[in-house]
Amino acid sequence: MSTMQESTIGHVVGTDGIKAMCSIDNATLAEIRARIGGDTDNTSIGAIVRISVSGTDVFCGLVELARDHDDPGRSLAELEYIGEGVHDASGALVGFSRGVSSFPQPGDPARLATEEELAIIFAPPDLPHIQFGTVYPTRGVRAPVLFDNLLSRHFAIVGSSGSGKSTTVSLLLDRIVGRAGHGHVVIFDPHGEYAHAFGDAAQVWDVSNLAMPYWAMNLDEHCEAFIAAGDDRTVDANILAKVLLRARQRNIHAEAPGRITADTPISYQLKDLTDALEEEAGRLEKLADASRYTHLRLTIEQFFHDRRYNFIFNAEHAGASLQKLLGDILRIPNAGKPISIIDLAGVPTEIVNVVVATLTRLILDYAIWAPRAERAPILLVCEEAHRYLPRHMNEATRSVRTQLERVAREGRKYGVCLGLVSQRPSELSDTALSQCGTLISLRLNNQSDQDHLIAALSEGARSLAGSVGALRNRECVISGEGVPIPMRVRIDELEVEKRPASEDPSFSDRWSHDRADSALLDTTVRRWRVDR
Repeated sequence: MSTMQESTIGHVVGTDGIKAMCSIDNATLAEIRARIGGDTDNTSIGAIVRISVSGTDVFCGLVELARDHDDPGRSLAELEYIGEGVHDASGALVGFSRGVSSFPQPGDPARLATEEELAIIFAPPDLPHIQFGTVYPTRGVRAPVLFDNLLSRHFAIVGSSGSGKSTTVSLLLDRIVGRAGHGHVVIFDPHGEYAHAFGDAAQVWDVSNLAMPYWAMNLDEHCEAFIAAGDDRTVDANILAKVLLRARQRNIHAEAPGRITADTPISYQLKDLTDALEEEAGRLEKLADASRYTHLRLTIEQFFHDRRYNFIFNAEHAGASLQKLLGDILRIPNAGKPISIIDLAGVPTEIVNVVVATLTRLILDYAIWAPRAERAPILLVCEEAHRYLPRHMNEATRSVRTQLERVAREGRKYGVCLGLVSQRPSELSDTALSQCGTLISLRLNNQSDQDHLIAALSEGARSLAGSVGALRNRECVISGEGVPIPMRVRIDELEVEKRPASEDPSFSDRWSHDRADSALLDTTVRRWRVDR
């Protein structure tokens, strides 16, 4: 038995159904800290405290320490209940369970948990799990993340810029596909960071090789692409709905033509759509009213003639296969590449929300219509999620927010897990964030982000929540369904070749040598003009 295990640091002086107040002897606590040196960090905020309660043990997280003004030699500690120990016939601690059934009483002794006890508390249940770090404040207890609980309840990874979000995402996905190599992971990558992070395990799609047929868009997505916001938008949307339906119905290969709607993913020819607009305009008596139809037709043709949109608005895509698009994006069949990266860096800003909305909807609709016994579960990871899932609705993000919130609400019933990654949790949709069963938080510097996170954390995590502003790089707090109990984790270091391209440039290094010259400008302008 360790010396730490023998030392009572204080006694309970008050309790309720959530927390206990404990009077701590300052001299005893200081002696323990001096005695154990660097062997453990379990002596300060976030420490695990064991309270002996009539034959059992209640474990708590240390939330707050304050000076006892009535006794300068003692401090008052606020402890948040985490769970209870499970003992064998001899009384030895052999397990741990969440929740408390026997609450402490004033006078019950408290002491700091030992490394051995912490190993039992954080030990994973007999379920599939991955490990991607070490539990703080231990030195060697591995942090288990429950595989199925994480992926069946959605999750969010949040942290300020520079805290290591992208590297954490790469590490987590690397461990996931390492545990189950026949998975189906889709990443929306707005900055092109992940293209080289997964090597041969990933297929990268960008504007150069992604053939996303325009007709796969539904009516809302057509409207968002072709109709500008304004007071008359509803009128134009009604026109587009009528002609889009007519264009789809002209597909002679369509099955059950009587059941086709403007949203049905049936291919149509661009000429059929523009002809339908002209026909409708020709039926009007007033030339002024016909101009609305002409303007819409010219807008649509402009998109199809602009090479920047060739990957989606391309007349040659009329014969494209929806099965091939789904197979490419969802990695069906897997073909040894379980990760599909959608590199959005080259997608024009005007339609990036349309692209994300369309792909998100197709992924969920695939899951809904696939035979339940045969469908492959999907993990959809959305980087910079606050861009597409803003807290406050606006016209520019209406379609993409609708589809991602639909996944958040309904996805898990159909085997689609949503992984949200954001540096601003306070700007994320409350609907989406509330559906995340597991929260992984790296350092958050902004107070409003910290407050928003604390409100979203699960029970038992308050002892850790206050530390999110003081976390070091490669540290995070994990709470929720995906872990046995809330924990602070030192994240494993990821191999250099597996890291995303998200590091900030080194000004001191780049500015130590004058490497920029006229050749750089020539290359830049050429790429600007030709490659865009």
